Parts: sequence; C-alpha cells; structure tokens
Amino acid sequence: MEIRSRLGGAKLAAVVLVSAQMVAAGGAVAVNLLAAFVLSPSGRGDLAFALQLAYFLSVFAIMGLERPFIAARSGGFGTEYRVFARMVTPGTLCILPIVVLAAMVSPFSTTWLWMGVIAIAGYVALNSLVRALRVAYVCSREWKWFTVNAVATQVIIVVGAALLVLLRMDDPVVWMWAYAASALPAVALLFLAPRGWKQSAPSRAESRGLRRRGWVLLPSDFSNTAMLRSDRLLLPMLSSSAELGLYVTVATVLEMATWPVQQWVDASLRSWSKSFSSGPLPVLRVIVRSVLLLIVFAAVLAGAAFAMIIFVLPESYRPATAVIVPLAASAVVFGLTRVQQGLLIALDAPGRVSIVEIVGTAASVLAYLTLIPPYGMLGAAYGSIIGYSVCAAAGAYALIRVLRSRPESSACDGLAEDANNSDPRSAAEADVTAMADTAMSDAIHRHSDTTRK
Repeated sequence: MEIRSRLGGAKLAAVVLVSAQMVAAGGAVAVNLLAAFVLSPSGRGDLAFALQLAYFLSVFAIMGLERPFIAARSGGFGTEYRVFARMVTPGTLCILPIVVLAAMVSPFSTTWLWMGVIAIAGYVALNSLVRALRVAYVCSREWKWFTVNAVATQVIIVVGAALLVLLRMDDPVVWMWAYAASALPAVALLFLAPRGWKQSAPSRAESRGLRRRGWVLLPSDFSNTAMLRSDRLLLPMLSSSAELGLYVTVATVLEMATWPVQQWVDASLRSWSKSFSSGPLPVLRVIVRSVLLLIVFAAVLAGAAFAMIIFVLPESYRPATAVIVPLAASAVVFGLTRVQQGLLIALDAPGRVSIVEIVGTAASVLAYLTLIPPYGMLGAAYGSIIGYSVCAAAGAYALIRVLRSRPESSACDGLAEDANNSDPRSAAEADVTAMADTAMSDAIHRHSDTTRK
C-alpha cells in the first residue's frame, strides 16, 4: 500500500533528531576517551561537575518554554529560531548572576576562579541557543541548518579535545572553555539562517499564553534535570571528585540509551495531541514498544561501556565497571518516565507532569543523600534506580487517572483496545494510517503558508 511507503511527520522528525543526537553521542564518547588520557579521575570529576552545573542552571534560562512552543508553533526555521531565542533571552540574562554565584560556592579548587566561572556562565548562555535550534527544527521540520549546527558543534569539541591531548593540557578549566567554544555555531546561525516560509511572530497574548504554560512546566523541567543530574552534583559534595570522574565515564555512555525514545516522544507530541483530541491512541502499545527499545539500547551500550573501560581507558578507571549494570537499569526506567510524561503533555495535563517530576526528584535526592555517603558512586547508581522507579510509579498512576477521566470515546478506549487486540497487523495498519494522516496534514499546512507568502 502507498500509505506504508510514507514516513509520518513525527517519525521523520524523530529520525533527524536521533541522528543529530547520535552525532553528539559520538562526540561525547570521543571527548570522554580523550579527556581520560590527560585528566585524572579527580580532574575529570571537576569538569563533569562544571558541565552538570551548567546544564542544570540552563533549565531556568529556558523557563519551561520548550515543549509549549513546540506544541503550538510551526514556521520557517530561521523565524522560529529567532522568535524562541528572543523569548528565552530574559530568562538567560536573569540566571547569569546566579550561575556566577553558584560556581563560586561550588566544591571547585581555587583554580576555577575566575576563568572557570566565566566559562560556565558563557556555556549556560550559549546552551540556551543550542536548545533554541532544536525547537526551531521541530517546529519547521527543516533539517539543513539544524544538521549543520549538530556537525559543527561536535567537530569543534572533538578537534579541541584532540589538541588539548596533544598539548598534554590537564587543566579542567581549559577543557570547560572548549565546551563553551563548541556552542559558537549557534550564535552564527542567528545571522545566517534564512527566515524562509514563516508564521508571524506570536502576538502579546500568544506570548503570554506560552509563558504561562512554560511556568506551569518549569517545575517539571527543573525536577527532570534535578532527577537526572543531582547524582553528579551531589557526588563530589558527599564523596569525592574522583568518584564522580569514574561515575560519569559510564553514565555518559549509558544515558544515550534513552535518547532515541526521548527524541521520538518529543517529535510525536503534536501527532499524539491530535490523536487524543480526535479518537483513541494505543497507549499500552506505545509504552511496551518503548520499554523493549530501551532494554535493547541499554544492553548494547552497557557492553560498549565495559569494553571501553577494560580495553581503552587507563587502569585508574577500572573501578567504574561496578556501576555499569545499575546505571543500565536506571536508564531503562528513566526512559519509561519520559514516555509517560509525553503522553500526559499530549493529554493536556502539564500540571500532573510537574507533580510527577517533583515526586521523582524528591525520592531521588533522598536516595542519594542516604546512599552516596556510605557507598559512593554505587550509592548514586542505586539511588537513580530508586528515584526513577518512584517517578515511573507516580507517572503510571497519573496517566491512568487522566485516561479514566476522559470521555469513553477517547484515549481510555485506546488503552482497553490495546489490551484486548490480538491482531498485530490491524494494529500496525492503524498506527501507519495515523502517522500518514499527520504527514498529509503537515504538508497541506506548509503548502498553504507558502502560498500565502
């Protein structure tokens, strides 16, 4: 059938997003390996702490706008990039003084003052633009400039890391500056990316609505980042920088297991929202498929992490093998929570997402505070499993409640239909049909905008 030959708009977007993130994964692994040859586990831990601090504080610069903007907007890449960049500028400017203060009171050595603190602040500001590029792609489905940035960023960081290794540069502050420089292509694209076909900039009322939804989701984004990053922020405080250096060697690899599913969820938000508004969505099938994919990715990457530590890295990194299995398990559970929360957002229940994230974050932090002091990085790994599992349980409860509260003809029927459906071919037909309808709708919308222009 012709319908089977079409890639749905969401699936195509997910493929591009995953491809870009796989490029980033390759860069991350390369830098991880290169850094291990010149940085001690303690220096690697200091660099990891600086990066986690930057990622954590970047959440407040975005102000929760990412997902509401994606769900509500479509337009040319350059237009959406500049609109989103303008919307996050106030948050970025407000957070920079807090970035400097947080870096100054963090458990770094005095060598981080002041060049290290400035590098962290610069990376936070530039990371807002990197995330704006991703938003612009999802809104426009124009892959060219998004791909250019993804490749250029990784070329800069890998080439920079290789030069630092050749120069035997063992100062983590210099490595942090290399990370900050890798985000410079995002600045160039503010001037180079054409506006193309466009949707007009949001009105003041639309901007207020987006910001209001962003503020509702900000606790969710904060809790998500806190749940994902707090183990790496707490390890040097409750244990040592060397333990963090060993821990991130594995965590950097295993967290990639969640990327394909997470990108697919983000790219599917619009089509899921349409499906929920017009009829049932096969919720159970979506969740089961996601978990199976997560298990496969986690198993493959766990094997890769073990091989890397045993056959490539210096012997000082050998103790990191102890956290491979628990971090692989935590990656599967964390990926499941991303699918649950994508479904809740598509069901227009952002408040429940925030509540679920807060519950998961509280459980994670409590587990870390309890387990890291006596067990170090093993405590962080098992604390992740506990925190993510609590988050998954809370997400399942919230999703069931929301589905049951909907009319009988909506998504709740989809869940029951999935549980009772024994014909996989008919289920696949329905899924492909839904995705093709979404692609046709997107194409018509783009054509009408181009014609009006």
